[in-house]
Amino acid sequence: MAKNRKDGFTLLEMLTVVGILGILMSTTFTGLARAQRQARIAKANGEIRQLIGAWLAYEAAHDDWPTSMPKDGDRQPALESTLKELLGGGGKPSYLNAPMRGQPLAFRDPWGQPYALKITPQPDVPDISDAFSAAVTFPNRNRPKAQ
Repeated sequence: MAKNRKDGFTLLEMLTVVGILGILMSTTFTGLARAQRQARIAKANGEIRQLIGAWLAYEAAHDDWPTSMPKDGDRQPALESTLKELLGGGGKPSYLNAPMRGQPLAFRDPWGQPYALKITPQPDVPDISDAFSAAVTFPNRNRPKAQ
């Protein structure tokens, strides 16, 4: 007597396929998350270079630093009011082409936080271009991962 056999997949075959697909998806998503983090860091580094370039261009054109920039040594957020001389407007030249987003309007890092600006004056330096050291930070770059 011939055994009556149905065509189809067994439970074991289905579980094997689902397991293989799960492994492939987990490796793919892990790689995508790592690539996204690296892309955010690269974008933030580029925006910092853009901001420093705008400072230097303003200083070259006016032989002075913008008066709206913080010079007291404390970090301040990159708000529209802090960057107003670099952003231009009202017939003034623009040195920084940065998107201002959020409330309050600010130049924000890829994680959504305003960049923190700090300009530190160095006393007894005759040339204005050598009198300041500048630092820009993006505070979320090395934040602990959420559990």
